[in-house]
Amino acid sequence: MDVILGLESFGRVAIDPSGAVAVFEERRARGDLPRHDLEAEGANRYARLYRIDLDAPDHPRPLLTMDEDAGYSVGAFSPSGRRLAVFRLRNDEWRLGIVEIAAGEVVWTDVAPELSLWGRSLEWLTDDTLVVLGMPDGALPPRLAGPRAEQARLLALRAAATAGSPAAITVGEDGPPEALPPRRLWRIDAVTGEAAAIADGPFLDLEVSPDGRYAALLLDGPLLPPPSADTASEVRRARGLELVELTTGAAVRPPEAGNISTSLLAWSPASDALLVATIGDEPARLLTVAPDGAARDVTPAGAHPTTPIDFQGMATAEGGWLGGVPIFKGRSASGEGWFVAGADAQPLTGLSPDARLVAEGRSSVLFASGGRVIRLGADGESVDLGAAASAVNPRGPFGLRAQSGPLKADFAVIERPDGRLCQAWADPGAEPRCVAATPGAAISWSQGIGLDRSGPEAEPNTLRLQRGHSREVVWRLNPELDRIAVAGAPAHHRRWRRGRLALFAVEPDSDAARDRGALSGRGLPRPAVVDAAESTGLSLAPQLMVAAGYAILIPDLPATPEPADGLAQRILSVVDAAAAEGLVDAERIGLWGWSFGAWSAVMSAAQSPRFDAVVALNGPMNFSTVIGDVGSTLRLEGGHALAATAGARWLESGPGRDA
Repeated sequence: MDVILGLESFGRVAIDPSGAVAVFEERRARGDLPRHDLEAEGANRYARLYRIDLDAPDHPRPLLTMDEDAGYSVGAFSPSGRRLAVFRLRNDEWRLGIVEIAAGEVVWTDVAPELSLWGRSLEWLTDDTLVVLGMPDGALPPRLAGPRAEQARLLALRAAATAGSPAAITVGEDGPPEALPPRRLWRIDAVTGEAAAIADGPFLDLEVSPDGRYAALLLDGPLLPPPSADTASEVRRARGLELVELTTGAAVRPPEAGNISTSLLAWSPASDALLVATIGDEPARLLTVAPDGAARDVTPAGAHPTTPIDFQGMATAEGGWLGGVPIFKGRSASGEGWFVAGADAQPLTGLSPDARLVAEGRSSVLFASGGRVIRLGADGESVDLGAAASAVNPRGPFGLRAQSGPLKADFAVIERPDGRLCQAWADPGAEPRCVAATPGAAISWSQGIGLDRSGPEAEPNTLRLQRGHSREVVWRLNPELDRIAVAGAPAHHRRWRRGRLALFAVEPDSDAARDRGALSGRGLPRPAVVDAAESTGLSLAPQLMVAAGYAILIPDLPATPEPADGLAQRILSVVDAAAAEGLVDAERIGLWGWSFGAWSAVMSAAQSPRFDAVVALNGPMNFSTVIGDVGSTLRLEGGHALAATAGARWLESGPGRDA
């Protein structure tokens, strides 16, 4: 446990658009966090920031002066890479800072930005100006403030009761309207840090028009009832739209866009219209909304947008612009695909059913389709550009909306047969640049450098720089793991039809083994992520537990019509098979599980007396009560309706359905 609590990890790694400087997060160990009442979101924000000047990559250094009691995280680079937005978490304060890369100086603002959970929380207009969604009073954003806000509400209720005043939470339709957290749209001078308020409202997401004149803002809204009395398919709120002129602050909320999908806010290349999908009625409809709020239904005859429900329970629409014409993913009588909006349902050909729009140009677009990148022009001609790959976007980080659209990306990344990653521009004619790099890496296209975090196939805990065929480690974490010589794979490994056993043998004659708990052996060539010694997951750390002398069995149990039927015996049959080979002691068994695994551990212990210990973490103990379960945070907010809706969806049509 001490080792796990002391492990650091890499956070975001990015290279500025000019390709000169890389920045990375070294997230602090859980045992080293300044405070713990912002878990778990807060833990991701307690990082240290370092820069690598790529003309001298062997000398990483701090990006800025950092306080010991604070955490820092990386935001978006300005268009040229001259500046970088960063965030600081210290005590009850979450603030935006602007770093001038060349000078290494930072200007801290008084703005508490949102966390980019939906799409964007900030967007650069120029190298000197950006707009930010933040809290109007400088308080912590709701996701960070959650645990502490719950404590504050409880203490306020207790204080009221102590004083003899009413201390109650109102629940039901006759109660006051739900309070939606207010946000403010700020315009920030990146040179001085001065912030000017533009608009206020329950904003969740932001998308600026290509000409920088307007901002489309996603509005939070009230909880809606399920689509039907016997269907709990989604947790839906009526989320609307506000368009703001960024210079004057003039704003409009078009009533036709009073209930739109959260996944589609797509400006036309000419900045004269925004494409959204309304989901209040079935089927969904496509709207283009002009900056003055004038809305036009562009849903073609014979087709409509498809809006599948994502893991979060939200209807997701996909669309964009092919030149000046809206395109969208939808369904017609002939099936699902991509269509051109207009009078008739004109399908886009040459795309697979899973095609996703990944980049937009002035005259062409790029799709990731069947593992390939396809360029599609206004004339309908498609060109296969190569195998689809990925690289870090320095304009991010982005939230959920990035899973459904390009967010102004004008090129995609393809992988050549020789292993190089190349830019594939949406508009033909631009010269692509290629770099030898690992898919998913941060890339300097100008200097031909890739920067990536090592995976389980290489030395762990390292940040690696690749130039051509040469690769070097430029930063390494967790030197304490050197005291534990963890083998690359189990010494004894068996895979039965119902599970696998990881059993490490300690070298009895080795001083290192006695002093460090050394492990040796052979087995799986690529262990699962949780098998890695550097895994910081508190739910289970197989390698370190094995180093402490335990044999770890990870059951692989296929689903059955009734999950609880014979659960203990199914697990024990694998244990007994291992015991028959003399690998484990079948009379000394413990169960450890997280989430569904926690339920499985408790259920198994209830079915058999052979288990000597049970560790059940963060799991439901009785599925039939999930719908009526109201967490403490929602209970203090009077959010029983939301809890019931979310619980019903989780149990009836979400993850709990297959439990």
